[in-house]
Amino acid sequence: MNRRRLLLFALLLVAAWLALFGDKTPPDGTSGEVVAPTSPRPEPDSESRLAARRPADSRSARSSPRVGEADANPEIAALIPRAQLIPGSGDGRASRDLFPSLSWTPLPPPLPLRSTEPLAPMAPPLPFVYLGKKLEAGHWEAYLARGEQVFIVRQGAKLEKDYRVKAITSSTMTLIYLPLQQSQTLSIGESP
Repeated sequence: MNRRRLLLFALLLVAAWLALFGDKTPPDGTSGEVVAPTSPRPEPDSESRLAARRPADSRSARSSPRVGEADANPEIAALIPRAQLIPGSGDGRASRDLFPSLSWTPLPPPLPLRSTEPLAPMAPPLPFVYLGKKLEAGHWEAYLARGEQVFIVRQGAKLEKDYRVKAITSSTMTLIYLPLQQSQTLSIGESP
């Protein structure tokens, strides 16, 4: 063995001997004494009752318990409401998120403000379905359906009470919605 290991082994033996056989008495010399319990205090008078109701900081300046005397009525601090200790915990708000999610996508542009002007009334979509057309004597004739009814219409004809046919061409038919005098077009295919 080298010197270093020999020195460490010797120190280990000394530490073991001190742990087993060393002096184990406390340094203040009060080991083994038994302390007798103190007798309870006599009933406090009215002034001490009032002092017990005062806050602790005002009592501590007037009377401090003697050293070694046990307090028969230990003081208990009043409970402090949670809302006072932790602001915002009891008012129904959501707690602050300590780990919020982050996103690198840019925010969308703000929506444009809508004008407060009411929109102009518009004609409803055309209730007719195109079935076919025919060119007769240089004038177009179209076949339309609404539900179970079939209409054969020409230029200038009135459909029910709300529509009138303004013009028929080889690819479109223009109808006028009579209550609003608005023009609507219906695609009727390509020219033959």
